[in-house]
Amino acid sequence: MVLPEDFTRQMQAQLDAIQYAAFIHALTDEDAPVSIRLNPNKRIAPPAGSELVPWCPDGYYLRERPSFTLDPLFHAGCYYVQEASSMYLAEVIQQILPHTEGRRLNVLDLCAAPGGKSTLLLSQLPEDTLVVCNEIVRSRAQILRENIIKWGVPNAVVTNNQASDFQPAGLLFDLILCDAPCSGEGMFRKDPQTIGEWSLRNVEMCQQRQRDIVADIWPCLRQDGFLIYSTCTYNNKENEENVQWICDRLGAEHLFSRRFMPHLTRGEGLFMAVLRKTSPLQNLPRKEKNNRSGELNRFALPNRVHEALLKTWLRNSKPFHFIASRPDTLHACLKVHEESVGLLLRHLHVLEFGVQLATIKGKDKLQPSHSLSMSNLLNPNAFIQSEIDLKKTLSYLRAEAITLSTETPRGYVLLTWKNHPLGFVNNLGSRANNLYPSEWRIRKQ
Repeated sequence: MVLPEDFTRQMQAQLDAIQYAAFIHALTDEDAPVSIRLNPNKRIAPPAGSELVPWCPDGYYLRERPSFTLDPLFHAGCYYVQEASSMYLAEVIQQILPHTEGRRLNVLDLCAAPGGKSTLLLSQLPEDTLVVCNEIVRSRAQILRENIIKWGVPNAVVTNNQASDFQPAGLLFDLILCDAPCSGEGMFRKDPQTIGEWSLRNVEMCQQRQRDIVADIWPCLRQDGFLIYSTCTYNNKENEENVQWICDRLGAEHLFSRRFMPHLTRGEGLFMAVLRKTSPLQNLPRKEKNNRSGELNRFALPNRVHEALLKTWLRNSKPFHFIASRPDTLHACLKVHEESVGLLLRHLHVLEFGVQLATIKGKDKLQPSHSLSMSNLLNPNAFIQSEIDLKKTLSYLRAEAITLSTETPRGYVLLTWKNHPLGFVNNLGSRANNLYPSEWRIRKQ
């Protein structure tokens, strides 16, 4: 690994001689650790020989890197492959939560793709928290949507917007996570390709871009609300200098911060700071009067028969409102989130919210959605189930047609692997039509 001279001079200025030597050795001569974080709603045993990540109760270091692509439990959302340093967010959330007791939270993950920190937030925050997961780049937003659906919780919204787009919605957040786009110095060991993209000019461009992003979203943070600012880089410009700029220019109190460096912790580079907003709240657009649910009332359910059937598909339907986001697409949305989700639907580009339950096929036939199969709301007893072997499982995940046993009844069948739902097929007898999302199919043999 050949590091840029400007980068090595930068690090020599930040570290003493002993620390610098240890840092360079870890960066160039040691392998990056492999770690995963288990989904607490889809419990599986920790992998054999794994070690707990000290700052995250669901995080584990693995002995070696397996083929995650060929592991059905990965596609079932039972775990997320996440760099261990990033899991420090779990510790940060536990320090913030005591200061938010007594109110239901609105949380925004502003730069969320591919979804590691979003899924961690969804695991660590109270179940009635509204977590908005946003990504500005359209292709990355689709990857984010996939990972949020696989995580299987009903309190997330996935959006594809710029930071400034949130102001017209008038929705205030109690906590905003800004994992800002950065120069990527902390990824040099894990992804050597990033080395060729690094320059001092890029560092300065990132610093300004990060300030613009935070300034655009700042009016949407509630007074006394918390901002978690993080990067995966080492330099002071994108880290400490930006934290000081936020405090001085926008009005914030710097509560604490932590650096992760490969020679000091078992993980990649990370900087994470927690700030509390002290500046007076700026005026945001007023919420619509006499339209409490915003866009949620735009489409009523086609008929009560559909609603009755959808209720049987859920473990507990009482906390949910059933709506049609489009005339043929049916969702379950938590009733406590109706107003907020309505505002987001009115003002933002929303890719996913609540749980998509079904699409209407033909005149009035309901086809269960893949999102339902991934959801912890799913009542598996509402469907015929078929446990399949590894060969058929991989064929299913490749979006290929499969054949079930002759004893399997016709109709929609929920496929499982080790009792974890994988998705639906429509069993026609001679074959089963694969309903796995084609854009998610695996290509590795």
